[in-house]
Amino acid sequence: MKKIPNYIFPIFIAVSTVLLVVFVSQVSAQREKPGSAGNSGQDQNASPGLSRKPSGVSPFGKARLEEAKLRVCRLREKNIVNRSNQMIRHANRMVEVFGSIAARIQNYYLTRLVPQGKTLPNYDVLVSDVQTNKNAIAPLLQALQTDISNFKCDGDNPGGQLTQFRTDIQAVIQGLKAYKTSIRNLIVAVASIRGETSGNASGSAAAPIVVPSAAP
Repeated sequence: MKKIPNYIFPIFIAVSTVLLVVFVSQVSAQREKPGSAGNSGQDQNASPGLSRKPSGVSPFGKARLEEAKLRVCRLREKNIVNRSNQMIRHANRMVEVFGSIAARIQNYYLTRLVPQGKTLPNYDVLVSDVQTNKNAIAPLLQALQTDISNFKCDGDNPGGQLTQFRTDIQAVIQGLKAYKTSIRNLIVAVASIRGETSGNASGSAAAPIVVPSAAP
């Protein structure tokens, strides 16, 4: 009878870890590059030269300074939007990969182990935990998409919009970690009963009770 490969668990850990590392590195790169996109007001307050020499900068000169910052932001706007959309696509791919692995594990359990009388007493809890963490990511990704769709250099507060985007993307990272952990818990539990005989793999099987995951 066909069995799930022994290497599925380490492969899942490796793949999911690589995906998360790539995703986090993209977030870090995004954080470093566009920082000045919407900080015109903050830059003015932080620069002693501007505040201490009011007579040397005419209102016309101040207007041109703001205009120059706006031009710089507009030059970066396309790159900011493109990189942000790339991160959102990568996060969606991670959700798809994790979901595919979870579906394979559930199918193996239901079609291979259950017919042999090998069952997990907490299987429904584990599957529910996986589904709960998966469902929690959808609104987080939607918030990211809304953030970047609303970003405009000539908006009321482009710097604040970027700050909100960074906050929301950290929530996505934590959500992906929780989703990964719940799938790992399911894999460990299913793997624990593979070698048992049907006589001791029913409701009283010695399969470990895995606590549902929580966001790290």
